[in-house]
Formats: sequence, C-alpha cells, structure tokens
Amino acid sequence: PVYPRPEPLRTFKGKPLTYESAEDIYVGWLGQDPWSWKVVAGKNPAYDFFPNQHQIFYRGKRSAFWYDPVFRVTTYDGRVVWRRRHYRVKRAAEPGTFWFSVLDNGVTSNEYWTILDCADDFSWAIFHYSGAASVAGQQYRGALVVSRDGAWPKIDGMETRRRIEAALDKAGVKTWELYEVVNDGSEGAPLGLPDSGAPMAEQYQEVRPPQQPVQAAVA
Repeated sequence: PVYPRPEPLRTFKGKPLTYESAEDIYVGWLGQDPWSWKVVAGKNPAYDFFPNQHQIFYRGKRSAFWYDPVFRVTTYDGRVVWRRRHYRVKRAAEPGTFWFSVLDNGVTSNEYWTILDCADDFSWAIFHYSGAASVAGQQYRGALVVSRDGAWPKIDGMETRRRIEAALDKAGVKTWELYEVVNDGSEGAPLGLPDSGAPMAEQYQEVRPPQQPVQAAVA
C-alpha cells in the first residue's frame, strides 16, 4: 500500500528539495559516525520493539542508493544478536519520496518512503513508510523520529515542537502514539560499508549469551 501518501518536505535549508538533497538527508551523519541516523521512536510497534536501530544510507556505483538497517534482536532460543538487512532504494515520483525493496527469507517487500521534515542542522528528521510483502500479503506502515544518537531532539522552544508535530500530522500520527526505541549501545554492531569488506544482507552477530528480551518503552 502507498496510502496515506503524506506530502514530502518541499524545501530544505531555504532551497527547494531535490532528489540529491533528499538523499543527503537520508545519508545524514554517515562519515562522521558509522551510521546515518538512530531511531528515537516510531509508530509501528512490530518494528519499533527492536532495540538499537541504526540506519545506514549510502550511495553506490552508477547512481545506486542503498539502505541498510542494523538492529538487535533476541532469537527464539534466547540469543541476543545483531541483524543487518539490505534495501535497494529508487527515486519515486517527486523529490523526498522513494521506493525501497528488500528480499527477506525469499519474500520481496516493497516500501514507499517519504521525508516529512528534517532540521537544518540534522539534529532530527521525520520519515514515513508504507509497504507490503509480495507473497505474504502483509501490509504495514509507520513513521520514524530519528536523531544522531537516538535521543529525543532537544526541544528548543515551541517552534521545534510544532514542526515535529506538524510533520507527524501529515502522516496521521500523533506524538503520543509513538513507541520509544531502546538505545543502550552499539558495541558489536555490524556498521561497516561494503567497501570496508562487511557483508551486507542478512548479517547476524551474537553480542552476548541468552538473556531476557529487551522491551521498548512506550513514549
């Protein structure tokens, strides 16, 4: 599904948003940090349950663009591991909108992503997505608040608060509906880029012995 299709960000740093500047927003802090963004909170509890969500957006050869989320999961047998997935990203109909596709356990999922807003200093951004698995027929959507370190952005006066709320409103999301993501460290996370030799799709790395699952707090 691609509805609702909230309106994307139209201007950034005083200039009309282009595909290139939209991709720059996604790339975010990558280069200064080994990730682009960390997820602060989101609308979809099935996804936002996973702790320590790192977003890695990067450009490839021949104008390719890629997205690798890295997050921590607890397996059925109680092991705590890192997981990394690998999405191809293609530009959609207008700047600020993109199609994401991923092959997961033999099932292709297609998602429609929209940049709703981003602070000029990259202290925070708001993304929306909707998608479906091609075989399973599963449909889902969500909204993400992201920042450099996974902490809530500093609300410096009412203007920032209004901007965040207005961006979420475009997607029909209220701040009280968000599920906060647990961010308690990146140790052992597979955060390298392809040129560094790090394997991409379906990477797992155990980080510690079995323990009780970490649960995300509700904002």
